[in-house]
Amino acid sequence: MSSLRSFLSHRFGWPEHLKPFMEKPLPENLNWTVTLGSVLALLFVIEAATGMFLAMYYNPSPDHAYQSIRFIMDEVSMGQILRGIHHWGAGAMVIIVFTHMSASFFFGAFKAPRELTWIIGVCLLLLTLGFGFTGYLLPWDQKAYWATVVGTNIPRDIPIIGGWITRVLLAGETVSGLTLTRFYAIHTLLLPAFTALCIGAHIFMVRIHGISEHGEADQGPQKPAEDTGYRFFPEHLARASVVFAGVFCVILILALFAQIPTEDIAGTIDPEYLPRPEWYYMWLFQLLTFFSGRTEIIGSLVIPLAGVLVLFLLPFMGRSPVKMPANRPVASALGVAFLTGVVYLGIMGMANSKPYGHIIRIPDRKLSKTETAGLNVFVDRQCAYCHHIMGAGGRREGPDLSNVIAKNRSWEWLKKFIKDPQAVSPWSIMPKYDLTADELETLADFILSLDFKKYPVKTVTSKDVTR
Repeated sequence: MSSLRSFLSHRFGWPEHLKPFMEKPLPENLNWTVTLGSVLALLFVIEAATGMFLAMYYNPSPDHAYQSIRFIMDEVSMGQILRGIHHWGAGAMVIIVFTHMSASFFFGAFKAPRELTWIIGVCLLLLTLGFGFTGYLLPWDQKAYWATVVGTNIPRDIPIIGGWITRVLLAGETVSGLTLTRFYAIHTLLLPAFTALCIGAHIFMVRIHGISEHGEADQGPQKPAEDTGYRFFPEHLARASVVFAGVFCVILILALFAQIPTEDIAGTIDPEYLPRPEWYYMWLFQLLTFFSGRTEIIGSLVIPLAGVLVLFLLPFMGRSPVKMPANRPVASALGVAFLTGVVYLGIMGMANSKPYGHIIRIPDRKLSKTETAGLNVFVDRQCAYCHHIMGAGGRREGPDLSNVIAKNRSWEWLKKFIKDPQAVSPWSIMPKYDLTADELETLADFILSLDFKKYPVKTVTSKDVTR
């Protein structure tokens, strides 16, 4: 056994190459965020492995893509778990790569001599987002189709080459079967190859310059230290293994018990459908809503490209050796402001993409003829889009209508307010509605029927009402 171990050890270069790398002393003052790079590398391996198995059953054509996903979920042994690990693992990679980049920024890990390490990390961030963009077309459902339509049309605003870039992405003028196969090839061939190359280069740069200390003492390549007691192996890998085990357990639990969001097959006619991207692109989706017409290019291209450019140039935008967040108040404040803005825009985007106006809460009793007519007006004019009833249904831009009784609003007051809100309350943001006298009366009757102290709550959908 010892001779076999010696044979393999020397053939794999353990004494000369692997042992110096694995047992390299590291700074003692590192916190747990330094494990995120190792966790990301392991997640990439998990994504690659599950992706290979999924590719055995997936058919990248418009006629069979959606059905092959259903086959994986319903017929393939452990297919639901396999796809769940791949799906939720992709989301975990996005979260952790953002967390890793944020920690590197706040602890000054991008500073000399680690400029190239940071730049390669930015490339890995963009590749991770590229996996997400190309991957969510593959299920070929409504969300996949329309999010791709919106995303691939953004480059059209680039002068001169914009149209060409969009045609290259789409493999034509519109999203089609060629787009699906092109995205599949990029997702399974090009992006994994570039990612593996960047991971190798990133590890090499970390090997050359070491892991940045979480303090002000480190200003160059780490010198060998015999007394640190903290090495890449086994101490650092043990710490990283604990974090990875926790992350993988969460992914596995989600794969077992959480349902992967799936919509109707692409091409399903639904006039009420609202295109929206995956959650990690939601901040950009919301940013676009602040610009329209000629200024749309600012939200779609100028701000995102400027942000990417800043990330690449960050190591060269200040040569101060100071690294700790408390000693870099301006940079730290800007970093916190950026993260706060992205999170806020993401939350706003998800809130605005909810299916508002689809449910309506009414008293659980037989409505009168006029109250029923008023409910139909309520649905026809989409009042439920803005107004909650008993805390559900709308965007909360208008008051909750279950409070109308408590406010002692009269039938006449409601008719006047609905007809001309600003005439009753100059501060109201509710638009005027061109309703007939009968519609005003029946709508007021319906609103006054929302007395939930007398009657229990019943929930109906707008489609139930229109039927």
